[in-house]
Amino acid sequence: MSWYSRELDKGFAGMIANTAIRNCDSYAVEEEKGLNPGDAVVLGTTENLVKKVDSGSESKVIGVVVHNHKEPSNPYYEKGDSVAIMSTGDIYVEVGEAVTAGDVACIMASTYKWGKTGTAVVGATYIKGAESGKLALLRLRNVTVEQGE
Repeated sequence: MSWYSRELDKGFAGMIANTAIRNCDSYAVEEEKGLNPGDAVVLGTTENLVKKVDSGSESKVIGVVVHNHKEPSNPYYEKGDSVAIMSTGDIYVEVGEAVTAGDVACIMASTYKWGKTGTAVVGATYIKGAESGKLALLRLRNVTVEQGE
């Protein structure tokens, strides 16, 4: 009898997917509405702050919020919390529409969720697809560097 499954769970939003080379930088959450693992983020109004992508900032995404285990709250990361932001590597994200491997990752204008329509995130591609509301595997390639941030 085996205690271990032959198949791993798919993961959860913001989970680092594998041991591939990655870059994560630390920031603090700027806004009261906070952040959740897997959110796309942009730089905040002052140095070392980040906030969730919103109207007009879709083309300025610097990365994805990484999940770190902590006591759960809603939002998961509150204003002032320290967060790791991945700009290079493989990470799970929840998508707002069906995507397939090879699709360029975009920020959907209506919901600011990950998808394949909307504003393309430079250096971001899905390597495993998913149905709407499910987890896709996103590959980030130096998102911050490629945008000159």
